[in-house]
Amino acid sequence: MRTNYYKFPEGTDLQIRIDNGCTKNYDTGEILDVLECISVTTAKLLLKKYGGCAWTEHTDRDGRLFEVTEIKPGQNNSRFKYNHHL
Repeated sequence: MRTNYYKFPEGTDLQIRIDNGCTKNYDTGEILDVLECISVTTAKLLLKKYGGCAWTEHTDRDGRLFEVTEIKPGQNNSRFKYNHHL
């Protein structure tokens, strides 16, 4: 399974983070600066617009993380082969 993440650069305005779907940490009440479960296309658009960083976490069927790959604008991010981990 692949889960995509985007992290806004430090100092990004609170309203920009809220408008783009950042969630609230219910323990502290703070708005987080990481979006998760987004598409690669959305991550690339946010990278072009705001900067920051984006990555994909690859997990196996048991839910264990086995690879993290960076998402880069202007590059193909679909070359990962899963069959050798199954």
